[in-house]
Amino acid sequence: MIMNSVQDIHCQHFVQRKNRFCRMTVKPHESYCGEHKPTTFSATNVVENDVNASTDRIQCPLDNTHTCYKSRLSQHLKKCNAGKEPSLPYIKKDYNRVEVKNVMKRSLMQYSHSDIVEVIKKFVVEHISGSITSVDTTHDILKDEIECPQYGKTTLKHLLQTSSLIGILDLYNLLQPETCYVEFGAGKGKLSFWLAKSISNLSNSSVLLIEKASLRHKLDNKLEKGKDLVYRIRADIADVVLENIDMVTKRKQVVGVTKHLCGEATDLAIKCLIAAKKEKPVLGALLSFCCHHQCQWESYVGKNFFKNVGLSHGDFEIMCGLVSWAVCGTGKSRGNQSKENLNSSEGALNISLSEMKNIGFKCKHIIDWGRKCYLDELSFYSVLHYYVNPNVTLENVCIVAINEELKK
Repeated sequence: MIMNSVQDIHCQHFVQRKNRFCRMTVKPHESYCGEHKPTTFSATNVVENDVNASTDRIQCPLDNTHTCYKSRLSQHLKKCNAGKEPSLPYIKKDYNRVEVKNVMKRSLMQYSHSDIVEVIKKFVVEHISGSITSVDTTHDILKDEIECPQYGKTTLKHLLQTSSLIGILDLYNLLQPETCYVEFGAGKGKLSFWLAKSISNLSNSSVLLIEKASLRHKLDNKLEKGKDLVYRIRADIADVVLENIDMVTKRKQVVGVTKHLCGEATDLAIKCLIAAKKEKPVLGALLSFCCHHQCQWESYVGKNFFKNVGLSHGDFEIMCGLVSWAVCGTGKSRGNQSKENLNSSEGALNISLSEMKNIGFKCKHIIDWGRKCYLDELSFYSVLHYYVNPNVTLENVCIVAINEELKK
């Protein structure tokens, strides 16, 4: 009886990702908490004095990732963080987008098998894979941390990646005084934390973190306060005017860094740096890639390369669907994977699992090579590297770009 009473006061929403029920408590005679209560109403045609509105929840019209009470919609809109548009000199809507997104991206399932086979046949740029070289670098700043026996495999893998990336910055002489290091998509600031430590003895160098989400347990909060070393701004990379940020203007030059920046965010980060280059010298960049399936043709910087090798917008979208073959083998989400689905995909395209994986990596490399070509066109010397072993992460490719104009 005690167990039943405990279960009854908790939300009955089953969280698939965690394989358990929501642990939030509920009001008397309710089955769901406020966040998981089924929303059957949209924010349109809301009548706030509706009899049922006191308990009905609707999606917030400003941000559909959360809900609010239908009866309190007007109050919610006044205080909702999604509706606050701060007037900041370094924020300008879609500043780093040449083309504003207005076309719905087609998924791989919307293309025929013959379309996919035709794209695979176009993979004639074989020199790309051979031009991605491995580098074996580490940085002493993380030596003791990596050797700590208390860390599990996941933590160790991230430390190895961070050590390698900072080591590459050192290898290419990108750790310099009077430099602002900008981490795009900084997340909890794990890369920036160690980067800040590695440059702490350099005169007037600093780290700027740009992150769209509001996160808890940020590692940059653990750095020593009172020094003009680290600064975090909450913004979408697409909207950032880098050259208008005080920390950037007070430094001689800029270096962009990323660790596993997803999809189109990498292209937006590149455009952000190029835009800033007109006002502030950009010494270089070190960008590590991730989630190529999230790339968008409108913001992709390698369009010229695609056109030069005979690849189209449609080919790009198909490649964005095929890249998942490199890391999961089937091109399907974990939730939908099954032997039946896998066998049908192999049979329909007449492709083995090893070939599928190879095709997935080729697609990733082609997309990354387009980014390299774009930077080369803008007077950067750029090179693609495998910065860690694949058993650390399959997303192990980065690009190093050095501004050739600053060497003259």
